Amino acid sequence: MSERPTAEFYIETPRLRFFCRSSGADDGIPLLLLHGSYGTSRWWTRFFGALPEEVYAIAPDLRGCGGSDKPDCGYSIEELAVDLAALVDALGWDGFHLMAHSSSGAIAIEYVLNQPQRVETLTLVDTVPVEGVFTPLDGYLLLEQMKEERGLLREALRLLMPGAPIDGDHPEMLRFFETLVDDASQMAPAAFTEITRSLAQWNRFGDARRLTLPTLLVWGERDEIVDRSATTRTLIAIPGANNMEVLRGVGHSPMIEAPVVLAARWLDFILADHVAYDEVRQSVFNDEMERG
Repeated sequence: MSERPTAEFYIETPRLRFFCRSSGADDGIPLLLLHGSYGTSRWWTRFFGALPEEVYAIAPDLRGCGGSDKPDCGYSIEELAVDLAALVDALGWDGFHLMAHSSSGAIAIEYVLNQPQRVETLTLVDTVPVEGVFTPLDGYLLLEQMKEERGLLREALRLLMPGAPIDGDHPEMLRFFETLVDDASQMAPAAFTEITRSLAQWNRFGDARRLTLPTLLVWGERDEIVDRSATTRTLIAIPGANNMEVLRGVGHSPMIEAPVVLAARWLDFILADHVAYDEVRQSVFNDEMERG
């Protein structure tokens, strides 16, 4: 994996001001990358280095995170998907590839259901399940504690990337990880809990039959946040998803733990022949017509 220059810039939309990072030639294959909860666009910088120059990848800081605006409200999955639509409009993109990690899998699914013609392919990396996630009360209490206790926040983030060498023998990775903890500690207070609350209400299992675009699911076998059965349910629910890539020795955060492997799987996916997906789309369309 080689280091590549990363551009940093802001994009103004009617909803909020996004801070973004990008890499690759700006006339290359467009790829939009969405970070998960407690993340920022910085989570994708190692992945940038694994992509060819011909891929133009943009990673925004989502609402309440990093250098983007941090209002007190607007953290439901539906509202965050509207944020995403505003960003895509500002970019002027049609026919782009979308990759989403963890909780942003729900945002990506919500966006594609509402803007099905704008996305070429969808990649869900250790995504929350398509039926949402229930969090018990003590889970919310823990999230509230993480706002104030860096040690607890650090421990939680470390759990997300068990395959990364975060120790004194790897000082560069250790510094990178501490920067991720810094970023998470500076999130908008509402961002710590409100996305989790929204995921308890969000359920697109029944609507997933409309996701007929080519879809790739990626799951790390050491993921302690999302288990394999939940990912399998999502795989089965999405007609456009015909495969789940299981990454060995990797946890919840492949873009940090195994960026080269993740990039290779994604490139194989987008370069594959997707003609068969046209039959899936037509079948779903026919079903919808019959329902009236």
